[in-house]
Amino acid sequence: MKKIILSTLILAFGTACAQKSAPKVNKIDKKLVGLWKGSEKDQQIAGMEKLWIMDRKEDGTFVLIFTTVQNCEVDQHVEKGQWWIENGEFHELHFDSGGTDVYTYQVLDSSHVKYKSKSLTMEMAGSEYTFIDTKIEDKN
Repeated sequence: MKKIILSTLILAFGTACAQKSAPKVNKIDKKLVGLWKGSEKDQQIAGMEKLWIMDRKEDGTFVLIFTTVQNCEVDQHVEKGQWWIENGEFHELHFDSGGTDVYTYQVLDSSHVKYKSKSLTMEMAGSEYTFIDTKIEDKN
C-alpha cells in the first residue's frame, strides 16, 4: 500500500513540475508580424461581408478585431489567440473557441500576404476560402 501511495505522489509531483516548465515556443515568420487588415465578401456565408484588423505579435500571440455586415446589420467582436508556422503552414488558435484555423500562405511583397484555408468549412459549396492581408504602415 505504501508503494502505491509513494508512486502516486511521485507521479503527481512529476506532473506538477512538468506543468510549470516553460511553454513551448512556436516558430513564427517575422514577415507576418505587425498590424494587418483584410476583408472578404460572400466566401464563408452568402451575403456576409467580413472586415478585420489583426495585430500579430513576435511572441506568437494575436488580437483580431472582426466586423461583419449582413442584411444591413453590423456586428463586431474581438478574438485573441496564438499563431505559429508549422510545416510551412500558418496556424491560428482562437482562445475563445479552442479551434485552430490552418492556411497555406504566400508573401506577395512586404505589404501583402495571400492566405488559402486548409481547415475551414465553407457554406458556399465548392468554394475555396482565400483572402489577402494588407500591412498597415506604422506612421512613427
